[in-house]
Amino acid sequence: MLPRNPKLGLVAVALVPLLAFSQGVPAQEERADLPAAVLRVTTRLVLVDVVVTDKDGRPVTGLTRDDFTLFEDSVPQTISTFVFESPAGRAGDAHAPPPLPENVYTNRPEYRMPPGPLTLLLLDALNTPLVDQSFARVKMLEYLSTQLLPDQRTAILALTTDLLLLQDFTTDPALLRAALDKYSPQSSVALAREQRSLEVPGIIQEVLPPETLETIERFETERSAEALDSRVTTTVSALRVIARAVAGYPGRKNLVWVSTAFPFSFTPENDNNYDLLRFYSDDIRRAAGVLSDAQVAVYPVDARGLVGSLGAQLPTAAESGRTEGDHVPVGPLTSADIDRRTTPLLDTQQTMKQIAEATGGRAFINRNDIDRAVNLAVEDGSTYYTLGFYSKDENWDNKFRRLRVGVNGPGLSLHHRRGYYAVNPVEALQERKKSTLTGEDDKALRQVQLRAALSNPLPATAVTFRVGVLPRTARVEFRFMVDVQTISFTEVEATRHADLDILAVAFDSAGKAVTSSYHTVETSVEPEQYERLKQVGLPYAMELPLPPGRYHLRMVVRDNRTGLVGTADVPVTLEEPKS
Repeated sequence: MLPRNPKLGLVAVALVPLLAFSQGVPAQEERADLPAAVLRVTTRLVLVDVVVTDKDGRPVTGLTRDDFTLFEDSVPQTISTFVFESPAGRAGDAHAPPPLPENVYTNRPEYRMPPGPLTLLLLDALNTPLVDQSFARVKMLEYLSTQLLPDQRTAILALTTDLLLLQDFTTDPALLRAALDKYSPQSSVALAREQRSLEVPGIIQEVLPPETLETIERFETERSAEALDSRVTTTVSALRVIARAVAGYPGRKNLVWVSTAFPFSFTPENDNNYDLLRFYSDDIRRAAGVLSDAQVAVYPVDARGLVGSLGAQLPTAAESGRTEGDHVPVGPLTSADIDRRTTPLLDTQQTMKQIAEATGGRAFINRNDIDRAVNLAVEDGSTYYTLGFYSKDENWDNKFRRLRVGVNGPGLSLHHRRGYYAVNPVEALQERKKSTLTGEDDKALRQVQLRAALSNPLPATAVTFRVGVLPRTARVEFRFMVDVQTISFTEVEATRHADLDILAVAFDSAGKAVTSSYHTVETSVEPEQYERLKQVGLPYAMELPLPPGRYHLRMVVRDNRTGLVGTADVPVTLEEPKS
């Protein structure tokens, strides 16, 4: 994993003359599959993926645009775009982009794989006890061995204290199994921090003053609440990273989240500590909104498998290796005991259900056939309809708007995302800069986001670009061509203005940042230039001093008006100068 804290130097520079470095970097066609989350004009195309099934759960094909109705906050909308996606339809799509010239690289999705639904398997070690991780891993290996669909492009990630990429997108089951074989379940430090560390024996409780016991209780509650806050923040951040990484890929993406999740809320046991009450519904909704905008449907799969009414696993030790301590306890239980056991289970399952419903996926809970649940999730997201509309409400006020889709036909069921946030990304970023909660000024915020882009395991695709990488003696030259349709412009009297950060960092074979170059680019584009740039991209040239050796380069382009980011990884070798 890339390090988080490379040293960055902030250097403001002027834009190189337009098109000065366009030679050697191929022209690019105008893209029709750009992520809908980017605001480019006063209206915004909103996409809604709809899975339609019959009474037996089979996907329904052959529907037309006229079979659907679509409402935003009870206001009927005009369906402007309509696409049906299915494995059969994609089988005949052999269109491939033109090959890139030598030493030219890109993060444009079509160069990594053909169109079609992608599956991301997320193994969540942060929120999942060790015994449940082991059970889920066995089932995931069974899925990869027996149920993986042919030509299903799949990536495997793991969430610990960081988001890890175990295997990039591939259709090779052997590579996926090998990646999972190498990954060992690990105890969650975050979960351990939430457990009580100070247990006062009953005999001592009898002699301690009530005030002392209350102080101990509050200390433990505060510590648990802070640990849970951290766990939720890390999880939500990881979901956002995944959304940004795949935002540029056209069509629906299926995120299968194998986890026991985090609770919907945190309620102190002692009424005197109710000021420590936590609700995470807003965090969940915001994360779901980012995922939905990137057309990511989340399919949570409960790693606990089949559970009893008390929140304990039913006896499956013979097949899962569980210990007797995981089974339903015997003996009398008070109502408080029952409540204590069932509340965390229902709370985490509520989180799973909300994220699934909000993004158009499904939650799979209370079942031991986790491998089958994963297979059902993948099949569910392979055949769908995409409806696109331009909202009749052009006031992008950052509020949540509810979506409702209807379909003609008896006995049909459908699921889709429940709504979206009408976010103007420019205004949202400005609000964050002014926020007293973060305490970050503009420069600090930019550097934090750029460092995050360096550490993210998947290349970000919200901003796309091509770059020519030219090794020279003791330096590397870069010739960027940024896709203007993935960045935002302000427009004053027909002149468009853009503001970008461009960063290049070189890492050695040990993953240590060796050197970096960080430029802020502000440019103005006249109308005739803009039309040309739509074909070739916005050019920029920079260089990075480097001694001879082998390096891994990560390049980052950030739109400073929206905060959207694109990244690309390039291997490079600089030879010793010839004497």
